[in-house]
Amino acid sequence: MDYLKNTVPFCPEHGKPTKRGTCLRCNAAYMRHYQKLRRRTMPGQAMWERARKRALERNLAFTLQKDSIFVPDYCPALGIAITPGSKRTASSPSLDRIVAMRGYVPDNVRVICDHANRLKGDRSLDELERLAQFGPPQLRADYRMIVTYVEREMLLGEVREKAKQEGRAGFEWRQVVLILDQVFRKSLTKGQDSTPRSE
Repeated sequence: MDYLKNTVPFCPEHGKPTKRGTCLRCNAAYMRHYQKLRRRTMPGQAMWERARKRALERNLAFTLQKDSIFVPDYCPALGIAITPGSKRTASSPSLDRIVAMRGYVPDNVRVICDHANRLKGDRSLDELERLAQFGPPQLRADYRMIVTYVEREMLLGEVREKAKQEGRAGFEWRQVVLILDQVFRKSLTKGQDSTPRSE
């Protein structure tokens, strides 16, 4: 409630936005506050809605369930703490399409920090490796970690493909996928043995 009291925008005409049904400014003030609060308290849902909009605009596949976005405590690419909030920062959660052209589909999205997602963009692994070696000196270490992240996700993608096999082999690969996902999530949750980036 303190957050609500301190940040609710005011309508220039009515003060507190209490006349939403009749005043456009009241409604706009309320909605601005509501969206900020959602980005802070329900970042997964807010990202889902923005991703759905981007998918429509860019004609990308979108089959994510609304409650399917997992927001970790630490960035899988850079190891820094992810901090949801009303303002976009380098540590804000950001939805990465691991293989950009596959779109927003299960097993192709991961929440990473905004800084990592901006560096990764739609670049190929070869492009990222070149940047890790020859890019701006102050960003090379970050690019090296992003290369490691992409390689790990590609390996996990290969395992998931093998898990689609029929019979015993497919069943065993599916067990491997479950184990890898559990280990991955635990490593990104507070209180677990994570490997945050050293400054």
